[in-house]
Amino acid sequence: MNDSSEKLPVGASDATRFRGSWLTPGALIQWLAGLVAGVWLSRQGEWAADWQGRMPDGAPESAGDVLNGMADSLLLPSLVLSLLVMLAFARRPAVLRLGIALWGGLLLGLAHQPLMLAEALAREDIWLEGRIEQASRSLPAPGESVRLVFRVEACRASSADGEAGGEQGEALKPPRVNASGMTSAGRELACRRLEGQRVQLRRYWPRRTASESSASPLLVPWQAGERWRLIARLVPPHAASNPDALQSFDRVSWWWREGIVATGYVRDPARAQRLAPPRGVAALRLAAEQRLWQGCGGRSDDIQWAHSPCRWLAALTLGRASALTRDDWESLNATGLTHLAVVSGLHVGLMASLVLVVSFGVLRRLRPADWRFSVAPWWLACLAAWSFAILAGLAPPALRAALMTSVGLWMASGRSGLGVWQIWMLALSLVIGLDPLALWRPGTWYSFLAVAALLLLAWQGCERPRGALGWCRATLRSQWVLTLVMGVALLVGRGQLSWLAMPMNLAIAPLATLLVVPLGMLGWGLAGIDSLLDAMGLRLSERAGMSGALWQWLAERVDHGMAWLGTVTQRHGLWPARTATDTLSADMAAAMAMMVLGGLWLASGVPGLERRVRGLCTALAMLWGTGLALLLWPPAPWPSSAHAGEGRTGRDSAWLADSRAAPLVVTVHDVGQGLAISLRVAGRVLSPETMEDLPRHWLYDLGPAGAAFGPPRMGELLKAAEAPWGVIISHGDGDHAGGLAALRAEQVAQLWVPEGQRNRLDRQVGWLKDVPTASCEAGRRITLGHLADRPVKLEMLWPPPGWKVRRDNAHSCVVLIAWGERPLALLSGDIGVQEERQLVELLSRRLAGSPLPLLVVAHHGSRSSSGESWLARLAPRHAIISAGRYNPHGHPHDEVVERLMRHAQCVWHSGLEGALRWEWSPDAERLIPARGAAGIDTQCLGVKSVD
Repeated sequence: MNDSSEKLPVGASDATRFRGSWLTPGALIQWLAGLVAGVWLSRQGEWAADWQGRMPDGAPESAGDVLNGMADSLLLPSLVLSLLVMLAFARRPAVLRLGIALWGGLLLGLAHQPLMLAEALAREDIWLEGRIEQASRSLPAPGESVRLVFRVEACRASSADGEAGGEQGEALKPPRVNASGMTSAGRELACRRLEGQRVQLRRYWPRRTASESSASPLLVPWQAGERWRLIARLVPPHAASNPDALQSFDRVSWWWREGIVATGYVRDPARAQRLAPPRGVAALRLAAEQRLWQGCGGRSDDIQWAHSPCRWLAALTLGRASALTRDDWESLNATGLTHLAVVSGLHVGLMASLVLVVSFGVLRRLRPADWRFSVAPWWLACLAAWSFAILAGLAPPALRAALMTSVGLWMASGRSGLGVWQIWMLALSLVIGLDPLALWRPGTWYSFLAVAALLLLAWQGCERPRGALGWCRATLRSQWVLTLVMGVALLVGRGQLSWLAMPMNLAIAPLATLLVVPLGMLGWGLAGIDSLLDAMGLRLSERAGMSGALWQWLAERVDHGMAWLGTVTQRHGLWPARTATDTLSADMAAAMAMMVLGGLWLASGVPGLERRVRGLCTALAMLWGTGLALLLWPPAPWPSSAHAGEGRTGRDSAWLADSRAAPLVVTVHDVGQGLAISLRVAGRVLSPETMEDLPRHWLYDLGPAGAAFGPPRMGELLKAAEAPWGVIISHGDGDHAGGLAALRAEQVAQLWVPEGQRNRLDRQVGWLKDVPTASCEAGRRITLGHLADRPVKLEMLWPPPGWKVRRDNAHSCVVLIAWGERPLALLSGDIGVQEERQLVELLSRRLAGSPLPLLVVAHHGSRSSSGESWLARLAPRHAIISAGRYNPHGHPHDEVVERLMRHAQCVWHSGLEGALRWEWSPDAERLIPARGAAGIDTQCLGVKSVD
């Protein structure tokens, strides 16, 4: 853009000059591009890591803190140099705007960047003081926990100064040097980084409640908005990594986007101290939630939305998204109605529109002469939008909606002098400027993409609808555009698409927008009348009043409707139903096919194009989409074993490749503190005794019991495999057999358990009597197939027949995977040193001086296992430790790690590397970690020859 295009009349006002020079379309593009680039650069490479290391005293509180943190790095000299360059080009406004926006975005990104918990404080008891921002419930249910988001205001790693509170502080007084070698002063400095940050805590159901009264501090409800001083044990954000999972979710990235810098749990809740009740907006939100709960018939002070039909009203009118259950979210995702369950632009815009219409209606009666020129209704509508967003907690979707609504009201008032695309870019710039983390939130781009699609394809260049039929056609056109554009975006971004999105949005979205939400808001108006009647003593009964009756009537019908939607989504849910064997190429090909189908309508729908241009666009769209689809389909085969080590990038290639070329695959899944192994053999497997088909997929242990936010459910990890499976349970401990409850009887072809653990498993799972069960005892074997005229077998080495000891770990079923007489892999359960001594001679004879290719380390690396002689005789090439990162047991023990480093060629940790897949053939073998090869010695990479 040249300078002449930005000249303005001499008599123009200052506001007009500002809009004409700084808010032109070209200027807004420069502001937006520079801002996005600057925020993006703030998280890239060494800059982000350097910034994390230079903020030891916590989050920056001012621009001076930001500059001080940059003083010892290359950022400050770069800033000064760029400012000099911008001054040199001061006569070029485009360069000046771009430079200012770039460095403004960089500073904003650094100032808002969460400072992660230092490793030295992991699993250390620390005192935290701050405010509860979110609470899934006020009290945990028996055997469950409450999820809290806690804003830290003060942190103390030690209480020598007495600030933590008398005897409590002395009880937790730490040693002068902790296990990581950091002194108390260093821990205090690391603890100060948490001040001003957000952490996610779990408050568990107390163990001692039998003799406690309801007034016990263990049973005191914790509400959002309260200030507390508590003891917490934190760890840096981490999550399981299982590429085989059907619904893998990057929880670590989600925590980062939400500003969560650590996760953990409340240590000894009885010693926590409430410092202040909720105040301000938090108190208003709590009072509103309690009013809705009581109006819906709730009797206790503990609000439990999970089983209440009014949870939908809590989500729609109060922004209480955590009130919905996991099944509710699955139904919403499958129907494309997720945007209705969070406070978004739909709700905020509706509230602003209602206030605007009512205000102008009242003003028209009071001032019929000049009501059109009043600015009060516009300010009231803007105030209503922000009030509703603040009442909903000002979560990122609510903040984004309030900003977009405010800018939209400014344009609609006719006082901005800006076009729709200028408003769109200005709104996006404000969202990213006020919340830089929004740049990495998919919801931000989905929202602005939807608005852009509506502006470009549905409304721009089209005549204003006339009559009811015209508005129906415009609504249908808008919904068709949104379904097509957002469907392609979701298919490319998430790999799945809801076929029900368009019909459900056409039917349910207007119903929710024009009926459910207004009636819910009407209930709040009636609640005010009920409160007034209560104050005047005019209530005739103790019933919920007019508001409660309306809420209960509305909630029951919404709940029935969503229950019906749940049954529909079970048959017609998301597409494609991705399994672990699907590749991204198939999804991309489907996305391209969608683009081809939409190109016919999209190219002809853009206004201002001649018929020839429209035809050319349609032809190019078809050729482009068809060519890409043919290029990506069918998927390329998995590389042969001769080239298996080339171009491997961990999860991005090897995990998504077709592994059918590998005759034997053993996967140690990342299930946290537990053990779960799946075994797959290629080809048809026949039993030599009965000549019947045997399962091709075998499971050795199933990990801990799954939870919505805990270790992954084993059922989700195994949906890609061909059921039924053969299952071997080493013993009945919950971290090995807990996932058995995730399976059904028809999914299990054979079940092998130690004889001494059968009764224990019977008490955990009721369907064991419905499946063929065999005893795991030494001497038994299962032939899985033949390779090069040698059988591939599962050999039971332990326990011996009739083995009876009290220790459950001593009953662990030890399985050796062998090719002929040659051992390949040893799955050792939780055996101890005593059992190892009785097995080592047998294994030494079988190995005949050769190293064991694969060893799954016993008992998660506990020092009660993996003795010196055991590891020295086995000399494994790959030793895998299945343990949770930051687990409370300290697994693996330092002594075991040292012994493994002496005797094993490669040592792997599922908590660090994620799921580990070992592939074997008679010619070669390889081990692929889910998280790539970071931190692993180079000699452990690539393909190793079996010889």
